[in-house]
Formats: sequence, structure tokens, C-alpha cells
Amino acid sequence: MYARLPPLRYVLTLSGGIDAAWQVLSFSITEALDHPYTATVEAVAAIEYPEVESCLGRSAALLIARGAQAQALCGVVSRVDYLAFERGELHLRFHIASALGILDQRVNSRIWQNHSVREIVGQVLGEGLGEYGRELDLGETQRGDERRDYCVQYRESDFAFVSRLLEEEGICYAFEHDAESQRETVVLRDDNAQYGELDNFGHGSELPVILSNPGEADVESIQGFEWSAAMTSTGVLRRDFDWLTQPQLVSASVGEADDHGRERRRFDHGQRRFIVDDLRERIDDRHAAEGLGARVLRGHGNATAMRPGLRFVLRDDAHHDFEVEYLITRVEHRGGESREEPREGPTATYANRFECVPYELPHRPVAKTPKPREFGPQTAIVTGPASEEIHTDEHGRVKVQFYWEEQADYDAEASCWIRCAQQWAGVGWGAQFIPRVGMEVVVEFLEGNPDRPLVTGCVYNSERPTPFLLPQRKTQSGWRTDSSPGGAGFNELRFEDAAGAEEIYLHGERDWSIEIENDKRQQVGRDEQLTVVRERTKAVGVNERFVVGVNLEGSVGVHHSLTVGRDQSVSVGGENNLRVGGNVIWDIAKDLRLRVGEDIEQSVSAEMHTSVGSHYTLDVGGDATTTITGDHGVQASSATLATSADLSLSSDGKLRLEAGDRMTVKGEEKLIVEAAKKLTLRCGDASLTLSEDGKVTIKGSDIKIKGSGNVSVKGQSVADN
Repeated sequence: MYARLPPLRYVLTLSGGIDAAWQVLSFSITEALDHPYTATVEAVAAIEYPEVESCLGRSAALLIARGAQAQALCGVVSRVDYLAFERGELHLRFHIASALGILDQRVNSRIWQNHSVREIVGQVLGEGLGEYGRELDLGETQRGDERRDYCVQYRESDFAFVSRLLEEEGICYAFEHDAESQRETVVLRDDNAQYGELDNFGHGSELPVILSNPGEADVESIQGFEWSAAMTSTGVLRRDFDWLTQPQLVSASVGEADDHGRERRRFDHGQRRFIVDDLRERIDDRHAAEGLGARVLRGHGNATAMRPGLRFVLRDDAHHDFEVEYLITRVEHRGGESREEPREGPTATYANRFECVPYELPHRPVAKTPKPREFGPQTAIVTGPASEEIHTDEHGRVKVQFYWEEQADYDAEASCWIRCAQQWAGVGWGAQFIPRVGMEVVVEFLEGNPDRPLVTGCVYNSERPTPFLLPQRKTQSGWRTDSSPGGAGFNELRFEDAAGAEEIYLHGERDWSIEIENDKRQQVGRDEQLTVVRERTKAVGVNERFVVGVNLEGSVGVHHSLTVGRDQSVSVGGENNLRVGGNVIWDIAKDLRLRVGEDIEQSVSAEMHTSVGSHYTLDVGGDATTTITGDHGVQASSATLATSADLSLSSDGKLRLEAGDRMTVKGEEKLIVEAAKKLTLRCGDASLTLSEDGKVTIKGSDIKIKGSGNVSVKGQSVADN
């Protein structure tokens, strides 16, 4: 026979001024791995009636002692119930919670960027637990070091936020209690080897199964247990869309069919932690967590040392198959002291119910904490460095400041880079409108996940009104941009839809470049006006044709130059009038041919000079008349005047024919030389003069008359020397 176990003793202490010897009438404690514990303690004390509410928020410790071995449960009084005050004794019920659990009352919305889960959890719990004098112990954990580019706590309690992050990283937590300081410590674990061993009164970590008279034994024991085997998921498939590295679906799976060849696979998607996430690690964790429910040992006993996060070895001579090492996952403690005082003193009782799993199975927390979802749009302000008006990256993403963030700095680090929805997005083609710093944008969240924001639009506000004054210009639609930096100009495309005044308006602050790879067709129903303040250059690679239905008018302020590489043809259906204020110069490299269907007139106000380098031919089909009011001179090395019919030379004044050498006047049939008054033929000193009175005078030093035939001389009188 074993010696009896030492008797039980319970001690309840409260910090902060309530100094009393509390008798614990009853208590109920529920503890579990990865859960905050709760405790209810009903106690009485012989003290004056205090303000019951003064107990709230105080640290409390319940000591469960069996001989020299004691277990403590420390926490914070979260609620107190007044039950009675009789015969000088105050009867209260205390509700004790962990400081971690109380953080469920602390709700926040905030953003972390480029922080690891260890850093985030350390900061959140450092602030929250610190207010209650509690601490976080990271232990020997290795997980949670990878930095998250963006992590949001959104309308989420600090407790839920921390729990969710730890579950996502596969990190468990338990509590260690210090009765002396009345403080509990949150301890993180990410490997089974980090869990400690149960201490059973010097018998190590073994817990025997004792069904009969367990109180007579000298060790704490298990009084009964049941083994449960349950169907769970056989595998996990996780899938997500990785847009940054390879825009495609990425997936990972683990598990296999059960012994009957059946699959009960869990398919998860859209749960990405990072822009680029390791799905393999996550599905292994999820599969391990799902598998913990497949084999569970549940039992009851009197082992006060049984606490979640400790491991023990079960000893049962009747069931050796169950004699393996287990990890305790849940314990419910019940106990108390009787108010009756037998001769042996107050009688204390204790019992528990527990759950445990085989220690060989890797323990991972079940993903039980729901991620907050925000369905529906909200607005935010685009942020950036003070020196930039447009702050974006190579993907067209922007950063924003949400109005709900408590510490809003409105700087370049207000959020992560957020993708912007566009109307089109192709491979180097599509629409591109980048929200600018200061704009109010509409933000939605993919699948409602606050960690995955998406800018879907922009809205106007009192600081940034519409580009077209409303409601006065309500028929106008379009776009107006703003020159950056500085905002000194704008580009605009506007549509006016007012009936009878419809208009498309295009404004460019500086340049307008149009590039058409093939044809361009433009049709104007009425008028077109083009005003170019400076130069206009047009280059046509092949042909250019234009048709003007009525008139074509042009005005050149200074010079007009036209260069034709080869031929030029101008066809005028009616008149062609050319007026030149200065000179007209034609420089023709080869021939000039002028064809006139009817008449041609030339009028020269001053002089007219014609210079011909070679031959000059004038061909007149009918008459040719030259009228010269002044002199007319013809100079040539030789000149020939020939007609096919008559030739007349007429002068109102004198007519002079002069040859520098010889002159020949010849008539094929007749030659008539006629003068109205006198005709003189002179050669040197000899002359022949014919007068209108009929006189003929022949003078000469010698006069010879010679005829090959007869010579007759007739006259009224003939004188002879």
C-alpha cells in the first residue's frame, strides 16, 4: 500500500489593500493550450463590508497546495459577484481571467509594415500586458521572424489579433504562474520539445491509472480515461494567386487518402500572409492542427499538477497500448473546502477532467480565430514624400492613409504599396491613371481581407472640387489633368452634350503628338479653322491630294517657297490672276513652254528685257503687230526678215536702212522705190535725184550710158555739149 497523499489546501490572495484570510468554498478553472483560461472562485472572509467594485482589476492568485507541492493560478479579477454578508463574513464570487484574455476588450485598428509576427506580438502584448504588470516570454521559438510587408489589425481586439497571427505562424502559447508575484506569464512554443514535464510528487512525469481508492495512494493519479479516434481531414490544398513574381496560380497540397481510400481534403484559398508566401509551410501546419483531433485521450483524476502544455507518461497495467507520452491540451479543475469543521479540520476536495494528445504528434494551433472581413468600399487619402506630387512604383501602385488609423502621419509610409484598378491592363498596354498625392481614393479589399487592399476609384471632396463647375456645367464630361510638379498647366479632353451646342474640346498645355501606323480619315461637316502661332511643318512621303469645292484663299505674310523635285502641273478652270508686289524671278533649268488657247496680253509699266542665250524664234499664226511709242532697235550679228507673202515697212517719220558693209535690194519680178517728193540715190560724188516735178538729175564726174541694145533719148529738147 502507498502512503496517503498529503491533504489539500487552498489559498486565495488579492493584491491592493484587501487583506483578508479567504476561505475557498469552491472553484472552477478551465485551461487549454492556445486559449486564455477562466476561473470562478467562491470565497468568504471575516472582513468589514468593502466596496465590492474595488476588487475589479486587482491581481489574484489561487494556490492549490498538496503538501509541499503547490500549483498556482494567477490572473486579474474581471468580475465580482456579491452573494451575502452575514455574521461579519463577506461572501463573494470572483471571476479571474488572464490578462491576455482581458485584452479581448481592447479593440483597435492599426497597420504594421515590414514587421515580423514576433515584433508585432511583442509590441501589442508589451503594451497590453504591461498595463497589468504581465509579460510575454518568447521562449525558444524560432518561427515568426519573417517580415510581413503589410499586416492590419482591423476592428479587432488585441487578443484576437495576436491569436490569429500566432495561429497563422503555427506558434502555440501557454501560461506559467508565479504565486509569489501573483502574476502569470504568456509563454510561446513552436516545437514539442519546448513543453515541460509534469512532476508527480517525485515520481517524475508518470501518472498511474488508479481506479480504486485513489486517495489512499501516495501519488496523484488518473481515475479513468477514454480513448477517442475520430475522422478528420485527410489533406489540405492551399491555392493563391501570385501576381508579383509569376502572375499565375500557386498551390501546395499535403495528405493522402484514409485506410478506405477516401479523401476529405480541406481546400483553402485567399489566405496569403505576404505578397509572396510559402504555402508549403502553411499547409503542413494546417494538416498537423487538423490531425490533432484524430486521436484524443480524455480522462479524469486528482492530479493537481496537470496543466496544459505539460507532458506525462500514462501507466496502466491493464492497457499497455496506451502507455505512451501525452501532451496535455485541456484541463478543467474543480475543488473547494467544506464550511463544516470536523475534528480533523476543514475538508478540501479536488478533481479534474482533462484532454491530451500523443506527444509524438507535432502540435500546431487550430486556425480558430476568424480574420476580420471588410466588405464594401471605404475612402483614403493618397500619400507620398513631401517633395512629390505623384508617388508610385513600377507597378503603378500608390500608398494611402486610412482615416480610421489612430496614428495618422499622412506620409510616404502610411501604408504598403497598393495596386490600382484600371479599366484595361495588358502586356505593356491598357489604361494608366495614377492617383496623385492628396487625392481621395476608393479602397476595397480582395475577399474582404484588410491585408489585401485595392484602389478602385477616386472621389471629389471640398478640397478637390470637380474640374467642370457644377451644377452650371452639368452637361460636360471629360478629363482635365494637372501639370506636375507645380500645377501651372493642364491637359484636357472635354465633351459638351448641351443640345445644340455639342462640342469635343481638346487642350494640350504643351505638345500634341499623333502617330498613325496606317491611314487617317478626317471629315468635317462644315468649317475648319487652324491657327499656328509659329511654324508648321508637313511632310508627305508619297502623294498629297486636296480638293476645294469653291474657293482656295491663302495669305503669306513674308516669304513663300515651294520646291518640287520633279514635275508640277497647275490646272485652272477659269482665270488665274497673279499679283506680285515686288519682283518675279523664274529660274528654269531647261525649257519653258507656254501654251495659250486664245489671246495673250503683256503689259510692262517700265522696261522689258528679254535675254536669249541661243536661238529665238517667234511663230505667229496670223497677224503680228508691234506698237512702240518710243524707239525700236534691233541689234544682231545678222538678221533675216522673211515672209511668205507681202512685207511692208511703214514709218510715220523717217525710215532708215543702213548697212555697215553691203546692202542688196532685190525683187524677183519688180522693184519699186517710190518717194512722194524726192528720191535720191547717192554713191560717193555720184547721185541720181528724182523730183516730184518730174526732173531727173544725174551727177557724176563721168557718166556712162551703155546698153546692149538700143539707147533712146527723148525730150522736148535735148541739149548736148
